[in-house]
Amino acid sequence: MTTLPSPQDAIADSAKLIAILERHHKDAPEIEALLDAHRATHHQMTTSYQISEEAIAAWRAALARRWTCEIAARRLYKQTLRQLVQHYGTAETPTVRLISRGGAEADSTPTELLEDMRRLHAVLSLEAATLPFAEQRLAEIVQSCETLEHAINDVAECERRRRTAVLDLRIAREVYRRMRRETCQTLMSHLGDQAPRDLADEFLVETTEP
Repeated sequence: MTTLPSPQDAIADSAKLIAILERHHKDAPEIEALLDAHRATHHQMTTSYQISEEAIAAWRAALARRWTCEIAARRLYKQTLRQLVQHYGTAETPTVRLISRGGAEADSTPTELLEDMRRLHAVLSLEAATLPFAEQRLAEIVQSCETLEHAINDVAECERRRRTAVLDLRIAREVYRRMRRETCQTLMSHLGDQAPRDLADEFLVETTEP
C-alpha cells in the first residue's frame, strides 16, 4: 500500500520541487505548466494542513471541556442521590430505585450520563414537595444538563470537522504524491543529464505495511 509522508515533510518537499521547477520552467512549456500546478497544490496542502491542525486543536479542547462537564455532573448526581438515600433512610426506596441503574451509571458514557441527570431531574420534580433540598438541586441539575449537552454537541461537531479536515489533507497529499512522480519523470525526460539528482522518487514509495 502507499505510505504518505508526514504533512510537514510533504509541504517541505513540495517547496523544494517548486524551487527546481522555477529554475527550469523556461526550458519547456510542459515545465511551465507543471510549475503552476505545483504552486496551486502546495497552497492547497499548506492550507489543508493549517485547517487540520486547528480542527484537531479545537477537538481536543472540546474533549477537555466535556470531561470537565462530566466530572461536575457526576459529582452532582452522586451528591443528590446520597441526599435522597439519607432522606428516605434506605437506597431501596422506590424513588431512589427509579433513579439509580444499579451502579451501571458509574461507567456511563457522556450521553448516558445526560440521560441519568434528566431522569434524576424528573424524579426530583415529582417528589419536590417532600424534599427540602429539591429546589436548589433542580436548578443545579438543569444548569448541569444544559452545560453537558452543549459540551457533547460541541465535541460531535468538532469531531466532524476534524475528520473532514484530516481527510482533505490526506487527499491533498495524495494528489501531490501523484503529481510529484509525473513531474519527476517529465523533468528527467526534458533535462536528461541536467536533471537534479534529488528528483529520485524515494520520498514517496509503495510499501507493504505489516
